[in-house]
Amino acid sequence: MDFQTKECFTAVLPVGAIEQHGSHLPVGTDAIIAEEIASRLAERLDAYLLPCVSISSSIEHRESKGTVYLKADTLALVIRDIAESLRYTGFKRLVLFSGHGGNWILKPTIRQLNRDFRERGEEMELILIPSTIALNRLHEIAKHVQGDLHAGEKETSLMLYLCPEHVKDIIPEEEPTAVPQDFMDYFDVTEMTADGYWGFPQEATADKGRRLLDLTVDCAVDFLDKIESERKRITAKR
Repeated sequence: MDFQTKECFTAVLPVGAIEQHGSHLPVGTDAIIAEEIASRLAERLDAYLLPCVSISSSIEHRESKGTVYLKADTLALVIRDIAESLRYTGFKRLVLFSGHGGNWILKPTIRQLNRDFRERGEEMELILIPSTIALNRLHEIAKHVQGDLHAGEKETSLMLYLCPEHVKDIIPEEEPTAVPQDFMDYFDVTEMTADGYWGFPQEATADKGRRLLDLTVDCAVDFLDKIESERKRITAKR
């Protein structure tokens, strides 16, 4: 992109993770998926695609060798600095796609930064597209919507489509992990699961992965459109 001549005011930032994904998926799974979805989203928006923030908030997987993580407040500061630098050179919108559900800190961070920019009279908005953006329509493709949290049917399907050479044989579980998701606040995922995955990877297919990619990008664009519609509605009332 020729930054000096092209009018581009939106940047897209993928945020992944480097963490264990059971024996069958690589530690970079979330980064691989986030990069692909962000790339497709940037193309749809004619936006500036930033390189992936691959290391993020993965403390719930810290007991597994290969997991590398930032503390939540560190990740928040990284996002703040990226947004500030983009705003300084004329960008007005930063769209983040998070490929990792453990990046919970992004939501309050973005809410705070949006208020801070507005109070300072600076034209910059951050929008978060979570990994669950297509959750309400997931049943159209996936067999398991509930309890498929990590390296399960959804993520394994995406990896089978994107890079099947990195998907290994799945180690069967005697029974799926059934504790509440909130238990990740108290235990490491490797302590609660037999092989580090939490879900149903045996149900994964490459075709599901292809359809999930398309669905996720469509839902992300629809979410952005709804934000713009609400902005116009609110502006018209003033």
